[in-house]
Amino acid sequence: MHKRSTAVMAFVLMIVLIGASLLWGAYRGWSTERKQVETSMGTLEDVLSARREVGANILTVARRHLPAGDPLLLSVQEALNGIAQTGSLSQRARANQTLQEGMDGLLAELRQLPSLTADERDSMYVNQLLPQAMEQSAHLTEQAEYNLQAERFNRDFNNSFSGRLARLLGVRPAEQFIPQEGDAP
Repeated sequence: MHKRSTAVMAFVLMIVLIGASLLWGAYRGWSTERKQVETSMGTLEDVLSARREVGANILTVARRHLPAGDPLLLSVQEALNGIAQTGSLSQRARANQTLQEGMDGLLAELRQLPSLTADERDSMYVNQLLPQAMEQSAHLTEQAEYNLQAERFNRDFNNSFSGRLARLLGVRPAEQFIPQEGDAP
């Protein structure tokens, strides 16, 4: 009987050790991958910096032709502040979306102003340079390495057994740079 209880005890111990090693391996592996995703955050910050720069340039031109209290001016400024803040990525993505809409609106409004048409330099900015810079920065934002890595991580993390184990131990999916419903800029 003693041999039987020793065998049962060894079997239970083996199962516990296998379970612990599965949990530990899942935690370590997914934690490391999550850190790698977070290291690519710098690429997104670089792109957002370019977006802020384009927005600031549009504001500079717009302030020469529109009154200070213009709602589009205020909206773009608020969106620029929202992108620059350290809120959640989804809030910053919503601010980026609001920025895009505001910049489109400002450029459309500026194109209709006689004062802009009379100013050759500002007209060139509004009709050529700024729309091109805005389009390029929007494209770069969509293709930011961080978002691609976060999407891949989340897909693999959510579709694997080890990802479910790691979630039990506190590893969370990576936040993506996409606006969520109800997020304020």
